[in-house]
Amino acid sequence: MSSSSMMRIRRSKNSSSLRIARARDATAGRFNTVVRASSSPVEVKEKPAETKKTKAATKKAEVAAPKRRRKRDMVKSFIKMRILDLILLTVNDEKGMNKIAGRFPTKYQTTFIELFDSYRTQLAIKHSGDNEKALKEAVQIFKVLVRAYARQLDNPHEFASTHYSVRSPFDYYYMAQAYVGALIDYDRSIVGGIKNFDTAKAQIDAGENVVLFANHQSEADAAFLTLMTEASHPGFGYSCRYVAGDRVVNDLMCKPFSMGRNLFCINSKKHINDVPELRSAKMKQNIKTVKEMEQKLKEGGQLIWIAPHGGRDRRAADGTLVPGEFDKDALALMTKLALKAGAGGTKTHFYPFSMATYDLMPPPSGLEKSLGEKRVVNYTGCGIALAEEIDLSPEAVKARAGAKADLEKDELAVETAKQVYDAVCKLYTTIEGCTGTGSEFPLPEGAARPWKDATA
Repeated sequence: MSSSSMMRIRRSKNSSSLRIARARDATAGRFNTVVRASSSPVEVKEKPAETKKTKAATKKAEVAAPKRRRKRDMVKSFIKMRILDLILLTVNDEKGMNKIAGRFPTKYQTTFIELFDSYRTQLAIKHSGDNEKALKEAVQIFKVLVRAYARQLDNPHEFASTHYSVRSPFDYYYMAQAYVGALIDYDRSIVGGIKNFDTAKAQIDAGENVVLFANHQSEADAAFLTLMTEASHPGFGYSCRYVAGDRVVNDLMCKPFSMGRNLFCINSKKHINDVPELRSAKMKQNIKTVKEMEQKLKEGGQLIWIAPHGGRDRRAADGTLVPGEFDKDALALMTKLALKAGAGGTKTHFYPFSMATYDLMPPPSGLEKSLGEKRVVNYTGCGIALAEEIDLSPEAVKARAGAKADLEKDELAVETAKQVYDAVCKLYTTIEGCTGTGSEFPLPEGAARPWKDATA
């Protein structure tokens, strides 16, 4: 081969390499490095570092992405709810409700159907055997309930340590009041201690705090304070903040009812170890909740309901029902928070509060760890009663106990819990007979009928 031919081949190879390099340069935006043609070893050049402008653009995109997803999810949810509304327009009987239940997750279908059947049956008792009227009322109430459950299945609500009643775009408060209110036999129901409600309301209106230490009997207990006192003390029950355990904010069948209330969400000692790996997170939430409770008490004007037993009352093996014993630590916590609020000039008042509400939504016979318990309802009379204010200062507790020497810290906590519990039990005996149906139950002294003569 001639020397001229060899030179042409070398020039051709160099031209090809140069064209390849130029092609790569033109598409360098796709790569992290640029390869240059050369007879020397390949030279690698790092991609220029991000500028402030590109960093800002990247950060803006990262922030915008979740917003776009939330907006997209909201649109999807809106469309689903509108479709559900159209379907519910065609539902007017038991068969239609069963079809709706078929759209729920399998584990909730049977629970929902059984609950609807129980509810309809009890409304028939309310309407003196008029099954058609009972079915019509049950369907209308459960249509609203279905909308609430559908929202939680599509976009589950996460409860913060302090939860505020959700009234819009869906009114969870109204839903719960209508559902529970339809099951109360008001002719037998009792509001005890009307004058004590007057005193408590006046204290709250004056910017002071009121804490109700209550027994707890049904999942519907947060509804009774409003339903039973709205005629005599408008707004009193709605302003209440309930100390709620983790089950009522996690169980799908409970959540819609809880969303309509003002809550302090705290994990019960009875269930805090149910899932060991979640124990640490639950403890952190409890600490946060307690701090927020402390802040609210310092602000003043708070009405707080707490069940120191830590759960619902259960019937004994012989069928008797009494309030469950109070946990001394729960009362010690509230008295401690009250002292801190008092140091800042805000006074806190304590009241024993009794509830006879078991039959309306009776709990299972034993303590259950799993969520999704079977639900049964009853049309029944119900009772609530507020005792006189109780002084829980160490001096007052000591005097009532008849102790000569000052009580040690643990002794004081035990005695405080006992005295409040005894007061609740004593008051409970005056209202427990109003449950069930039938003839009008006689009014105890100082009590009134809700709606009928609540101001008497």
